[in-house]
Amino acid sequence: MNRRCRVLVCDDQVEFRDLVKVLLRREPNIEVVGEAGDGKEGVDQALKLRPDVVLMDLNMPELSGLEATRRIRKVSKRIKVLILSAFSGEDVVSPCLEAGASGYVQKHRSLSELTEAIATLRRGGRYLSRNAFDKVSGAHGTIF
Repeated sequence: MNRRCRVLVCDDQVEFRDLVKVLLRREPNIEVVGEAGDGKEGVDQALKLRPDVVLMDLNMPELSGLEATRRIRKVSKRIKVLILSAFSGEDVVSPCLEAGASGYVQKHRSLSELTEAIATLRRGGRYLSRNAFDKVSGAHGTIF
């Protein structure tokens, strides 16, 4: 896997999206290939650009991040979706996984955790931030 991981950043908050892009562009193994400010644009850009990983916010105008995830995964199983959200409750995380997301990271986590999550998804794995994992495994009584 010599090629850099191609990432699409989808978030309705311009400042957050810009910050994520700046930080990820410093990473030698990541290439930011595009961005989107709403769910519909996120789906369109994902299908046009075919990134390896889509970073998807949940609360998006036009189309929720959850529905955008469903649509992306319906068309392409190769494109992985990593949800970035401020929330981590089981009632939020589980529907994301059911919609086809391969990972879930809270927005306040470190850049190193975000890049670890991206790398894990690119290798075909799944990633849940610790708090999200605790909520989901506690609610279901299982370990993923």
